[in-house]
Amino acid sequence: MMPGSHFRRWITGGFLGLLFFCAPVYGDTPPVAYVGLKYQLVRQGLDKNYVNQVFSDPRNSFLPDVVRKIAYLRKETKDIYKKFLTPQVVARGREYMQEHRGELNQAEARFGVAPEVIVAILTVESDLGHATGKYPVFNVFASLAVMDAPEVIRELGLAPSLKSRLHKKAAWAQRELLVFLEYCRAKKLDPYSFRGSWAGALGFCQFLPSSLKSSGADGDGDGRIDLFTHPDAIASIACYLRKSGFKLGNRATWRRAVYNYNHSDAYVDTVLTLASWY
Repeated sequence: MMPGSHFRRWITGGFLGLLFFCAPVYGDTPPVAYVGLKYQLVRQGLDKNYVNQVFSDPRNSFLPDVVRKIAYLRKETKDIYKKFLTPQVVARGREYMQEHRGELNQAEARFGVAPEVIVAILTVESDLGHATGKYPVFNVFASLAVMDAPEVIRELGLAPSLKSRLHKKAAWAQRELLVFLEYCRAKKLDPYSFRGSWAGALGFCQFLPSSLKSSGADGDGDGRIDLFTHPDAIASIACYLRKSGFKLGNRATWRRAVYNYNHSDAYVDTVLTLASWY
């Protein structure tokens, strides 16, 4: 599924063999594994010329620090969420609810999701839209999609014990990359124009491309979905939670739906606590 088995045709075996073992996986030279990645993307339905055009763009850059971070990422703890449980954060959330009351009421009527939960998620995910990330989304997913390639593991000095995790995360990243590029091509959007978190989440609601595809919602009726606008981010969160089983009159469903948004009990506790204070 991931690159490694389908590389470019061996015209001069010695030369490509040397390239495989010597080419750096950062800087100006992209990983050799990108050859296999492009093949897989085309094999899964993307136009070959489009794929080649995107990967040949000078803005294409391998991100070793992101690969290392994901490779060694540990389970989050409650401590990282303490900063949200303060009077200052609550005050900003309440102000946001007043400012965007119309969009929140519309989302509640349309999707049956409590406005305070939507605002709590926006608070934790992006500080109500003020912190959406600086990493080029394409570069994040392309880098992670080859994190299990032998030369990437070797060049970055990743521990052999991580092999299973690397393969799982690489397969996930390739799926997200495919969805992202399909979306950009269909909407005639520049893949390099999107910036997000080090994990590839984008917009005020910090959606992955797969979430954008399944739950992106037009909240202002302009005929498009822009997760970097408040109406669309609000509507998209509401859509996601509804699809995750959120029922306004059944509080037990709130926890399950928010957990589906982020599989972390500490995250869910923080979101629901903020929602109760809003």
